[in-house]
Amino acid sequence: MKTRMVLMTLCLGSGLWVGCHPVPQVTEAPRGADVPKSGQVIFQEHCAACHGSTGKGDGHTTFNPPVADLTSAKVSTQLAPQLIRTVHKGRANTAMGKWENVLSDQDIEDVVAYIRSLRD
Repeated sequence: MKTRMVLMTLCLGSGLWVGCHPVPQVTEAPRGADVPKSGQVIFQEHCAACHGSTGKGDGHTTFNPPVADLTSAKVSTQLAPQLIRTVHKGRANTAMGKWENVLSDQDIEDVVAYIRSLRD
């Protein structure tokens, strides 16, 4: 039990997520015209089919459960590292697969910056 507590403290204390999976560090996403164009391009290429071109979850592909509305309060209140982890690892029991083997860390950060700009 003591060993487990030490490991949990080390993982959490070193800025790693549960399960000791490192998550890339990002600063707060830029707004408006400063949003990386590459994030928008990557989003349109890889994400819009499901999430829709404006991120409202109204893409031409439908799933059960439905895909996330990326402009919703539920998504827009998540911190950037949480969104990055979702893109990296996917979401269990949903159509959201993991993208860590498809997109680079920088691509994922750019997409998250773009997603965060959708709430404006």
